[in-house]
Order: sequence, then C-alpha cells, then structure tokens
Amino acid sequence: MIKTLQSSSLVIALLFSVAVQAQDILFEELFDDSTLGQFTPYSVIGDGENWQARDFADKFFAQMNGFNGGIQENEDWLISPALDMDLYEDEVLTFENASNFDGLDLEVLVSTDYDGTSDPNDATWSDLSADVTWSPGGFEYVLSGDLDLSSFEGTGYFAFKYTSSPSIGGKLWQVDSVVVRATMLSTNTNELENPAAITTPIVRNGQLEFTVVNTALDLAFEVCTIEGRQIQKVNRTNTAGDVSIPVADLPKGMYILVARGENFVKGYQFIR
Repeated sequence: MIKTLQSSSLVIALLFSVAVQAQDILFEELFDDSTLGQFTPYSVIGDGENWQARDFADKFFAQMNGFNGGIQENEDWLISPALDMDLYEDEVLTFENASNFDGLDLEVLVSTDYDGTSDPNDATWSDLSADVTWSPGGFEYVLSGDLDLSSFEGTGYFAFKYTSSPSIGGKLWQVDSVVVRATMLSTNTNELENPAAITTPIVRNGQLEFTVVNTALDLAFEVCTIEGRQIQKVNRTNTAGDVSIPVADLPKGMYILVARGENFVKGYQFIR
C-alpha cells in the first residue's frame, strides 16, 4: 500500500513503496489537437520544410516531407520532452508510421545527454531504427513494434530524424500514436540507507517547500509530471537548509518531486 500523508494543502505519497503490476503510460502523443503536442521540431538543414501537424480523414499525425517544388535537402528532428528513466523500468516505445514516395526511412534515436534545446547533433544518440517495422509506402500505416528503452538511465529524450536530398530522395513520413509504456520502480534500494533526505514537502502560497536534512547527499531536485517528464530542476549543494520551488504557475493536478543524488533517487507525489 502507498503510504499517504495529508496536510491542509496537499496529499503526499511516498513512491517506490508498492509494486505496480501493469505498465503505466509514461508518455503518449496522439496529435489530436492539430499541433505537434509535446514534441519539439528542430530543423538543422532546410528552412522551407519542417515537421508539421496534419490530419486526413479524421486521422491526426505529425508529417515531414522533403518535397517543395522538387526534393530539397533537409535534416529535421522531432524530439520528445525529457523523460525520467530512473523512476521507471522496462520502458517500451511504440508508434504508428506511414510513408509514400522514395527516399530514406526515418531514424529513431535516444539520448541521455541532450540538453533539450540545442542542436541535437551536439549530443550522443543511440540508433534504434533497425528494430522498427517501417511502412512499405502508399500511406499504409503500420505499428513500429516494441522498441526497448530499458537500458537507458537518467533523463532521456527520443527523436525521429528525417533526412532528404536530391541525391537520396525525399520520402514523406507520417508518425502517430506515439506511446512509451513503463513500470514504476517498486522499491528504492537506498531508502533504508538514506531514510531522511528531506522533510515531507508541502505546498504553501504557491511554493513547494521542504528542508534538506541529510547533508551527506549532494542533491538536485526535479518537479515532474506524474509520468516522469521533467518540468523544472533545482540544483543544491550538500548544505542543509530550506528549499522553496515555485509551483503556482503549474496547472492543477498531480506531480512528482524527485530528490536525486549519486546512487540515490526518491520521489514524492504532490497535488498542486
């Protein structure tokens, strides 16, 4: 059973104290609001052609096409938000894809050192493309199959990379129903070793407040969505003291405060 502590302003649940039998949806993007949703497009080469949200016959998707009065030279990325891979295990990525015309397949890449904003070529990416079932063309949609993300640790991003040029062609690609499923970690192996990293956080006057009580830990704190996507991060030295994180601008709902140090991670669920 999850241990729950109540105050006048929030409910705190200590995570990692219950085994989760079914996998949770860590990330889902269906592009149903006619935008790229949680994804961020990044164009490295080619100003005129970009990832766009499109729909056809009541189906919504992200599309990239390197043709614009002729096949253009393009390198365009569609990058996920940050996912906290340390809060979950057995992560699996699936998506639908469709294609048409001639050219290269998309690349599906994963990084744990990307900073979320700069040129993705400056980061290190692992290529999962060989494990994907790709559309044979003719706008036929197929399911990618399960892509194993379980070996990645820390803050992770995954991306779809599109490449075209007059010499290699410019295949049109559509991506839809992108889902990462995972199992929330059932135990924190460091909880007995470090039983009191911080005091129980409380929300007061638009601030998430708590006190660092374990000076042996050099901690960083992250406010994440319930799925583990990082919203903001606060670094702190190993000096004990009070910490206050602004949360007034967050939409009302459930969130996770993650306290993270070397060989230590612990989460606290709170309601804004």
